[in-house]
Amino acid sequence: MNRDIPFYSFLTPEQQDLLNRSIQQISYKKGQMVHRHGDVCVGIIFVRKGRLSFFALSEEGREITILRVKAGQTCVLSASCVFQAVETESHIIAEVNSEVAVLPAGILAQLMRENKDVERLVYQRASNQYAGALNTLQRIVFFSLEKRLACFLRDEGNYQSGPAYSATHEQIARHIGSSREVVTRMLKQFADRGIVSLGRGTVTVLDHDALEDLTF
Repeated sequence: MNRDIPFYSFLTPEQQDLLNRSIQQISYKKGQMVHRHGDVCVGIIFVRKGRLSFFALSEEGREITILRVKAGQTCVLSASCVFQAVETESHIIAEVNSEVAVLPAGILAQLMRENKDVERLVYQRASNQYAGALNTLQRIVFFSLEKRLACFLRDEGNYQSGPAYSATHEQIARHIGSSREVVTRMLKQFADRGIVSLGRGTVTVLDHDALEDLTF
């Protein structure tokens, strides 16, 4: 199973054995906290099933999602303690029931010291995820609420199959850096314009072209 880890094929047999002995298989229920800022460093997380969400807290206590990691992807920012002069003040939660494999930070650091390919791949993925988190924060700062909501509904297709998305207004608010009340009002406006239809805990996109126009 560990052969799906991005750098596994670059490891020596001894290093593969170390990884296989050290990696931990963990299951999380929907809404369960995976990591809180200030806790002991998690290490690198390989999401085998489900989806994890990184979120930060504003000064007002509002949750803002900065990164999402789905099945088949690697969560490198959870091992930020391994990188010198890099720290992320974020929490990690399971968006849905999830199964992950966790390689402890100490073992990851050892493999990065011993194997330049591991170091290269880990830093490459960390760079990509930091860029993604920065892009999310830029959207929150510079995009209008209408555009942020439209981008979220469009991008949600990468995480959930089909036009109907299972999400409460509070969850959407966290993803786009707003409040539940404001999201509810904006979604109603989208519904009145025929762009979406609203159900209990669901949003269904009806007019993809109109939604796409709002993202520009």
